[in-house]
Amino acid sequence: MDSGQDEDIFLQNLLKCGSFESMDIEQKILLGVDGSESAMQAVTAAGSLMKNRKNSNITLFYGAPDPHLSSLTKLLRLTPTAVEEYRKVLSLQEQRVLERAEEVLLGSGVEAERVTIRGEGKCHDPASRMLQLATSEGFEVIALARSSSPRLKRVLMGSVTSRLIHLADEKAVWVIDPPIASLNVLVALVGAPISRRAMEHVIRYFAHLKESRFTFFHVVPPLPPQYWDNTRILTEQERRAREIQIAQWTKEYADRVKEIADEGKEKLLKAGVHEENVTFKAQAVEIGMARDILAELVRGNYGILVVGRKGSRETSPFRLGSKTNKLLDNAQDCIICLIN
Repeated sequence: MDSGQDEDIFLQNLLKCGSFESMDIEQKILLGVDGSESAMQAVTAAGSLMKNRKNSNITLFYGAPDPHLSSLTKLLRLTPTAVEEYRKVLSLQEQRVLERAEEVLLGSGVEAERVTIRGEGKCHDPASRMLQLATSEGFEVIALARSSSPRLKRVLMGSVTSRLIHLADEKAVWVIDPPIASLNVLVALVGAPISRRAMEHVIRYFAHLKESRFTFFHVVPPLPPQYWDNTRILTEQERRAREIQIAQWTKEYADRVKEIADEGKEKLLKAGVHEENVTFKAQAVEIGMARDILAELVRGNYGILVVGRKGSRETSPFRLGSKTNKLLDNAQDCIICLIN
């Protein structure tokens, strides 16, 4: 199935369901945790964001690492009784991580009936396991804290966050970097159909933030290669024809993006967001598309960044020049929502 057919099916499903702001179907979020402070801060941020979204349910997942007891038994010459006692200690630690995360989530204002905890021991690959659960049990969003490791270590060691981003081609991924600056939302529009999906995600998950500011932000990309100057001097007629082609391309591209922004604004207003809090902003590339988005993120004090991305399963994590990687590396104090 090609991307055009995928988009047709996606839009048909939207029409069947109706507008996102009127949908009452359950929203399922799988939130990965561990015992770190950054993970607990991410739980607080997610809870504060979703506490008033009454049809959203959050499952806290902890994949406890495999302690390789067989190797430890030989190395330390542990008795079977000692090994069993050690297993009990590990199980207790796993439960404590989940109980603490649950306590933090409830403390942020999320009702107990909307929270589930789930732990798994001997979890060799938490990223793959979370993706399996999301696929088999219908979670739309996988969320977790951004790794606090330095960038090079994240790439070489393959952190859970990095692995999940590159594996989860069919799920939305929220990368949480607390503390969150605000609940204002910046939606980076880069072209259809990815931008339409990003816009619909905003309506579905964030339209309840009625007092927040929503900005649909578009950085006009450089001209495509077919409109670049060639190696010869154009005649006056050729130059005028080129200018007309460029103007037409620019208008068609801008119209597509503006249409998505206008549709998003209409849906946000229907959901109760104040009209003065919804804006569309477009600018030509100044430093680079990713850096321009980052500059707007800081300038506008946004705490939520929603951006579409292309499938990354075939993308090497060493390709640091991509827009997504630049945003992930440099965006701070926000929730980065990657929409595929």
